[in-house]
Amino acid sequence: MSKSEENLTSDFEEETYLSRPGDVFLAFVDTPVKEEDELTIEDTFIGGQPIWLHPDSVPSPEILRCGACKKSDNMKLLLQAFSPLDYDQVEAIQERYNLKNMNYINANDDRVLYIFICTKCQRRGNSIRCIRGVKKNKSDHSEILSDKMASISMGKDFQINPFDLSKGEDQNPFGSNPFQNSTSSNPFEVKKGPNETPKTVPSEMSTKALRKLHDSQKDKEYDTTKSFRNYLLYVEEETFKNKPDHLKLPKNLKIDKEALDLTGENETDLEKNPVKLDPRTEKLAKFLDDEVFQKFEEIVGYNPQQVLRYDLGGKPLFYAESKIDIERTVPNPGFNPSSKRVFEMQLMPKMILDLEETASLTDGMEWGTILVFTDVENYIPTFDDHDVGYVEECVKVQWESRT
Repeated sequence: MSKSEENLTSDFEEETYLSRPGDVFLAFVDTPVKEEDELTIEDTFIGGQPIWLHPDSVPSPEILRCGACKKSDNMKLLLQAFSPLDYDQVEAIQERYNLKNMNYINANDDRVLYIFICTKCQRRGNSIRCIRGVKKNKSDHSEILSDKMASISMGKDFQINPFDLSKGEDQNPFGSNPFQNSTSSNPFEVKKGPNETPKTVPSEMSTKALRKLHDSQKDKEYDTTKSFRNYLLYVEEETFKNKPDHLKLPKNLKIDKEALDLTGENETDLEKNPVKLDPRTEKLAKFLDDEVFQKFEEIVGYNPQQVLRYDLGGKPLFYAESKIDIERTVPNPGFNPSSKRVFEMQLMPKMILDLEETASLTDGMEWGTILVFTDVENYIPTFDDHDVGYVEECVKVQWESRT
């Protein structure tokens, strides 16, 4: 860890942000989905249409409806995230809560989170919903470990879990992405999954040429009444290397005492009657006095293009101060009441700018951040004939302030 990151870590040791550099993965918009792109469940993207774990296995109509208006007409996909679980990481999280049920944690299972929003029910409860889908695969954790030991004994360089969430530089919590460009020498390389044959590209083409070729293709068309614009994401570990300009003070900064006398009164009066605010800016000033929001702005300022934060079992980065303890209001899963839901990820406001074609003060999305909490045991009550099951998970929303 760099000296600057060490200093930042000590500065962030507050209740508003308990994660450390290396704990959090950030997702950024990579490229618009093109007409020729064939997305799979192993892709992570925003907008577009959901790709279910099997063409004949879809969630129940009930959880695909808006929880407020009870209609599905205006439900649009915000995010589809391929999020397999790492056995050791989940085991450590469960131990924190004195839970020991690892029966449903299989790194080889396909696990996807789908986030939908009803565009006609802004600020209404249950207008944003999260569906967790799991498709069981044949190999279990013990078989994976056996394969790993066998590969080691044979001297092979074999990565047993390509979706491991441990904190290595080449780890990606959202699995493979054909346009991943943060850790791969080839941004179009697809890592081989357990049942997948890697896509190939002409070896003589350079990375730059491949990117140019893809960018020249036609963007995938979409019906604005049914979906948002579709983008693939890429993932990087959160770092604090690039300090935002607004946090830097000029080296030659000098404060003129007279410049602080904004009221035009003498020094004694200023102490009794601090700076007088224009009534039009008073509400804004109160919002800017929110220390939680200030911390949000400061942390996001290091990586302002982030659209998603992933920190399974970690601490949410809250958007604004709340009168209630949001995490304490997260219920245990009704389908698995002996378990506990933990924070997994949150959607960031930059996503709104990417998904909406035009900004609107009346019809546009206006959430500050969307927090997603999931069952730490990854339990699914029932699976269908295709070994697929879906459940609804908990969403908490901090809306954009209107004051």
